[in-house]
Amino acid sequence: MVRGKILLCGFFSVLLLGGTVAVADAQEASGSAAPVDLGAFRGDSHSDVTGINDDGAMVGEYWTTARGPIALRWNPDGTTTRLAVPAGYSDTGPRAINAKGFIAGTAYNSRYLQRPVLWRPDGSFTELSSPDVNGYSAATAINSGGVVAGTVATGTISVKRAARWDANGVMTLLPLAPGDTQSEAAAINDAGVIVGTSGDQAVRWNPDGTVVRLTPLPGATLGSAQGVNNTGFVVGGSGGHAVRWAADGSVTALPSLHPENPWSLAKAINDSGVITGSSDTALMWDARGTITDLGALAGHRQSEGVAINALGVVVGHSRGDSTYSLHAVRWTAPGRITDLGRSFPGYERSEAFAINARGQAIGESLQSGDEDHSVTWTRPDVLTDLSPDNDNRKAKAINAHGVIVGVGTRYRKRRIAIRWELDGTITKLVGPESHDYHSYASGINDSGVTVGSSGSRRGRGQPTRWAQDGTPTLLPLLPGDDGGSTDAIDNRGVIIGSSGPRDDTSLHVVRWDPDGKVTELKGLPGEKYTTATALNNRDEIVGHSGSHPIRWNPDGSITTLPVPEGARTCEAKGINDSGVVAGFCESSAVGLPVALRWAPDGTVTVLPPLPGGHQTKANGINALGEIVGFSGNSDSQIHAVRWLATAGNAEVQPVSQ
Repeated sequence: MVRGKILLCGFFSVLLLGGTVAVADAQEASGSAAPVDLGAFRGDSHSDVTGINDDGAMVGEYWTTARGPIALRWNPDGTTTRLAVPAGYSDTGPRAINAKGFIAGTAYNSRYLQRPVLWRPDGSFTELSSPDVNGYSAATAINSGGVVAGTVATGTISVKRAARWDANGVMTLLPLAPGDTQSEAAAINDAGVIVGTSGDQAVRWNPDGTVVRLTPLPGATLGSAQGVNNTGFVVGGSGGHAVRWAADGSVTALPSLHPENPWSLAKAINDSGVITGSSDTALMWDARGTITDLGALAGHRQSEGVAINALGVVVGHSRGDSTYSLHAVRWTAPGRITDLGRSFPGYERSEAFAINARGQAIGESLQSGDEDHSVTWTRPDVLTDLSPDNDNRKAKAINAHGVIVGVGTRYRKRRIAIRWELDGTITKLVGPESHDYHSYASGINDSGVTVGSSGSRRGRGQPTRWAQDGTPTLLPLLPGDDGGSTDAIDNRGVIIGSSGPRDDTSLHVVRWDPDGKVTELKGLPGEKYTTATALNNRDEIVGHSGSHPIRWNPDGSITTLPVPEGARTCEAKGINDSGVVAGFCESSAVGLPVALRWAPDGTVTVLPPLPGGHQTKANGINALGEIVGFSGNSDSQIHAVRWLATAGNAEVQPVSQ
């Protein structure tokens, strides 16, 4: 990639060919201030507790949109501590904590492979060994002596096998029950007895390594062992019923809360014989087998108990109605439930795609933790839902007057191009006769001419232009091509998009003149995949060729835009009539997107994140040089943002009405 003059904002080191760069503080180097946070729909917090020891210390995680799950320890004094995660690891999941404070769990490495890990009381982190470093592995339980039980992948097809790690970290594969090919370990007691599954049946591994099948309920074909206490009692499920196995292997079905819906599962048992698990809600069975419904948080209908300590304190989660509404909870008695997740930031995500000269932006925001809704912003923290009836409309472009185009997918389960008028009404845009089964709108100019694609029921999409009154016209293809689409249109009527032959993934980038003449835009030599994403009214077009951001100049030549050192994959996403380009690169070091602005002279500026954020992305730019996209924030949420360029530098201004 071409390296050029760089204004550094703290993300990349800089290489300047034929010059020098003074590296300074992010804002000092670029003259940039933090962007405006456009906000997002408010999200519920999402957290879980997976283990508790007899001192009341608990482990679990809470989820964020920017960083995924964040591993936590709840201390007995009520405070929380983030567990250390070395560089190169992410998406951590603590599973269990022992009496000494050692924590067993999982983490994903730089190749995004799940690895078994151990946190020590001093905060240090160790990846445990496994026979196949390319497969799934997890540490799921740990006893008071520091012996860990879990599951590792073995062989070329990554078969799961139960495993044990001794206190020194030496791993041993546990034997399979006769006739089985895979197994998983779920729990371990202080004597070293491990329980789990072999094949599809519950098993127990004795300290000497022998494996014993646990007797299922009569007629049951499936079973699993989930927990074991220090007296040798085991709990789990058999045939969809919660069960308890005595030390001699005899099985007892535990009572159901609702006989008409008897499904239940026992997850853990303490040394007094008290068991926790769940059906629709968290349950407790005392040593005599008496069942008690532990309940859920107010407004929640489901809960699950997953661990229990010597005092009978149960931990787990309570679930609301949306996907991301899991709350870590603790029960100290039936009905006495504490919400451990209420203080965590909400699970929020929004992203802005385009902005017009009036400062009105469009994009999407996660709604109630379930799905993204298209939205428009007229000022920060004021979101208008463009899809309030949940029909999965997607806004793709906006013109200077505030008319928005995109696609709806609920019209007889077909994609249909739509236009949001200024009064909020929606107009369907269909293709011409014989191409009116599905359509898609991707761009609109200030005259109200819309572009996209349309097609027949079984045919490929065809590049389509709709006049302001909605009249459709198919655009010509390159010779030999049989399908295509358009991406954007300028105010003169010049259109960009792609066309290609059937079953060829290497599409041609094309430009249509107002008179319909079609011209192929060549990519960089040797690059198979090239895309045009935006154009201005001066015959300048931007996009990417391979992993390189590029600009097609009015004379047809290509300029490769300079990028920061360490950039891996880059895209130019928007260009205004001043020739300022917005886009982003991914860092090869951390794999996160970083928003960029290219000045007309090629100077590239790394746009700063919101305070505390670690990733940014730029998607669009307007005539004033305002850029929109997203940024992570200090709560590890992803929010739509806007950067305003003044005299070549990004500064904060409120979004105008």
